[in-house]
Amino acid sequence: MTAATRSMSTSERLAGRALEVMPGPHSNLPGYELFRPIWIERGEGAHLWDADGNEYLDYMCGLGAGTMGYGNRAVLDAVHAQLDRLPYLDAARRNPGEIALAEKIIQHIPSAEKVRYLLSGTEAVQLVLRLARAYTGRNLFIRFDGHYHGWVDNVFGGGVDPNPDGPPHALYLDDDLFSSKGRDVASEKQSLKLPWNDIEVLERTLERYGDQVALIIMEAINANGGSCYPKPGYLERVRELCDEYGIVLCFDEIITGFRVGLNGAQGLLGITPDLTTLGKGVAGGTPISVVAGKAEIMDLCADRKVVGAGTFNGYPLGVAAALATISYVERDDGAFFRNMAAVQARLVAGQREIAARRGLRMLIQDCPGVMMFYPADLDRAWTIGEWYTIADHAKGERIRSLLFERGVLTLFRGRWFFSGAHTNEDIDRTLEILDGVMADL
Repeated sequence: MTAATRSMSTSERLAGRALEVMPGPHSNLPGYELFRPIWIERGEGAHLWDADGNEYLDYMCGLGAGTMGYGNRAVLDAVHAQLDRLPYLDAARRNPGEIALAEKIIQHIPSAEKVRYLLSGTEAVQLVLRLARAYTGRNLFIRFDGHYHGWVDNVFGGGVDPNPDGPPHALYLDDDLFSSKGRDVASEKQSLKLPWNDIEVLERTLERYGDQVALIIMEAINANGGSCYPKPGYLERVRELCDEYGIVLCFDEIITGFRVGLNGAQGLLGITPDLTTLGKGVAGGTPISVVAGKAEIMDLCADRKVVGAGTFNGYPLGVAAALATISYVERDDGAFFRNMAAVQARLVAGQREIAARRGLRMLIQDCPGVMMFYPADLDRAWTIGEWYTIADHAKGERIRSLLFERGVLTLFRGRWFFSGAHTNEDIDRTLEILDGVMADL
């Protein structure tokens, strides 16, 4: 039977219906598309089933949000128990659970002295910008290549200008993967965009523009850019420079918060920022985001000098899910994270063995809860620029496509996320499939 005459799958029919009434997927960043439409009907543990009954091992994990896996009964029961006691509340009326959740975040996240809730990571970043500008009386902020802080104009896309004529604002080119029509071009001038992990570039930039900079924002571990760690001493020097120039330092821990461990990347690395954004894993995938930080900065919200509004800020379901999730992962001094790390290490070791045996050069590097497996002739990369320009992207997409067709879901640019639901049996099955994929390249 030819492709033209075969009957359509249920997922294909649903995709056709959807396109008649909805303009594309919910998160329509380029590169996250699958190779054919699938419509998920249910999930259990680390497994998903689509409308046609096909089973998948999931390493997309809701773009990193699904730390719990699917159907974690202990977490679900805890959420239901909290919601049964609460009427509907909105942002104008407080939910008692908000206090308990804030206390837990303050207990675990080193920078957290006070906490404010929002709904998405993008909103949290925008509140951080507003707080930093109000606190310092300055307007510019610094962001870095390969770090993602949301889809709003002032933080979305752009490349590093290697030879800037004046302030190093981001370059917006036609082939920029993370760009969008309809952006306000004036927003380009709000930030300076620099290469990450290059302290000399940052020092030179601050010598010229430090008195205009309100904020430096970064992923403390660049999970979006390939699980790249900061170079030894880099974050320590950034912290010193922020103190020297009176600049607010923010770690965007939307991915790493309550994924790399109880204390986030800042606890893992031992550097405390002034502000932190949390999301994704903080509630096991239920929508909620957090800005946490120094009381003297956060208190700008208390007297309405800084407004951070939102109908669903602190909404009961998100608060209940976050409380249940954190209460679950903090058991036995964070045994959840140790168990997830052991499963992840099993996969990484297997990937290294397969790549070596098949004679394929793969960049394999990971941080707790997320890793990169991608065709590039490097043993280690400190920045996205080091690997992206030399990687074999066609082969990378071929690997992802073959994995997908054999029931393993991974993300664009070789990113794999882990959940506490992945088992050794899941890993062994994944490695068996991966070995076949690598043999067929």
